[in-house]
Amino acid sequence: MNEARKKQIGQLLIDAGIITEDQIEIALSYKQEHQVYMGEAIIALGYLSEKELATTLSDQLDIPYLELNSYQIQNESLEIINEPFARENHIIPLFFLGDELTVAIADPLNINLVDELSALGSNIRVNLILSTKSEIDYAIDLYYGASKYLATGQNDRDQQEGVRVVSKELDKETRAVEAINNFLNEAVKIGASDIHIEPREKDVRIRFRVDGVLQQYYTIPLERMNSLISRVKILSDMDIAESRKPQDGRFTYRENNIRVDLRTSTFPTPNGEKVVMRILDEKRGRIELNKLGFSERMFKQWRSVIKHPDGIVLVSGPTGSGKTTTLYSTLNLINSVEINIMTVEDPIEYVLENINQCQVNPQAGVTFPLALRTMLRQDPDVILVGEMRDTETIELAIRAALTGHLVFSTIHTNDAASCFTRLLDMGIDSYLVTSTVRAILAQKLIRLLCPQCKKPIEATAHVMEALGIDKPDGPIFEPKGCIHCRNSGYMGRSGVFELLEPNDEIRKMILERSTSMDIEEKAVQSGMITLKSAVIEYVKDGRTSYSEFARVMRG
Repeated sequence: MNEARKKQIGQLLIDAGIITEDQIEIALSYKQEHQVYMGEAIIALGYLSEKELATTLSDQLDIPYLELNSYQIQNESLEIINEPFARENHIIPLFFLGDELTVAIADPLNINLVDELSALGSNIRVNLILSTKSEIDYAIDLYYGASKYLATGQNDRDQQEGVRVVSKELDKETRAVEAINNFLNEAVKIGASDIHIEPREKDVRIRFRVDGVLQQYYTIPLERMNSLISRVKILSDMDIAESRKPQDGRFTYRENNIRVDLRTSTFPTPNGEKVVMRILDEKRGRIELNKLGFSERMFKQWRSVIKHPDGIVLVSGPTGSGKTTTLYSTLNLINSVEINIMTVEDPIEYVLENINQCQVNPQAGVTFPLALRTMLRQDPDVILVGEMRDTETIELAIRAALTGHLVFSTIHTNDAASCFTRLLDMGIDSYLVTSTVRAILAQKLIRLLCPQCKKPIEATAHVMEALGIDKPDGPIFEPKGCIHCRNSGYMGRSGVFELLEPNDEIRKMILERSTSMDIEEKAVQSGMITLKSAVIEYVKDGRTSYSEFARVMRG
């Protein structure tokens, strides 16, 4: 071991002129108080960033530094160091060549750890590479416990759609309770909205919906399926003996700092019962309205719309487009002690503080129309109707709007203009539509490119034509995949919106039963930004890819 390696980390940083002796004294106190290693204390106190610490140690110790975010780890090397040891010590093997194993390490001054690595095997020589703790932990999450493979058959089609498959095969000894806990912990950690348990002819695959796209994460042996399904049914208070009929249930999962509600559904298939668990994380219902993706102009316009004392405001979009989140965030914005806000939903997805929520229960006779009729006798100022499902519900909502209430609801159409024709097709009189509908917000969700690994490409003539660009201002970007985005190329989603406020000309067109295309054309002439135009701006700004534009607009 060289002389530098024998020194403590604090002395190394003092010698390098990076940190003062006073700062080291403070860091030592922090280290002892919080039971962390010295490097973590220095980072926590803000004296150095993770990368600055790693590169400084690299120079002082003459150990190479490597950024792991785009490094492809050799799967065979993972068999040499087990996951618990790697996770506890923040290390990960990178590759094994001949008799040499190269390991990324966050704390090279941990002499005991270095000695343990050196004793891995008499025929193995260990080489150390420095990396940051967070990048190593990301890599452990991504690679460990998994045999990373590109699957065949159905998964080949997934690959063509741009989905990277990372599958972990749970062995026959994994208990159902442990397996379900694994799925739930992993799904919540990566921000999945749904878990799909799907029996196939030879195994059972587990897929998570992340950022709106299904990705395969686990496979389990077919003989473990029944115990897994039974565990979900017990948690969801379903009949475990009934496998021929679909069932619905709900349960709350708590572990450590995780608490989420799950809505479960079973569906019989020839290979067994398919289960879907929808994750209802309350944090998603508390997103501030200005963080949903509104442009500054549209946010100002939407805030003006929701200040109306009466009328109907509709949010439109396909399933999973974030309509409920937008409405919840809107209610949270306008909520105050001076107004009475009431909702009728199926189901209640998130509990809103100081807002009176009612859940539809057809078995008990609580339908949307009944709840809405009763609600009107509860002196509401603002009403949220979960969905405009039928003519009776819409007529009651219109009556509420005409009698001085502000009514929010959702409707399933692809764009704002189509909402008017949908209402007319459902038998609503055109004069009632023009008298009550204040605005329609159509929305979709788009995936955002991972800022760590997105790569620039030149736009082809076909792409420029699709985007309506005559001359490119610069490159557009496409996904690549790294440990930060778990090889998907995307990280997070944003809403894209079009907001249609009918003016006198558009109201006249509605009365004349004009087509949705004509109504949209008139709205654009009046200044409306369409969904397509909004997504194009994201592509041009490098926030999303052309392939995501094509996927979203195709849907």
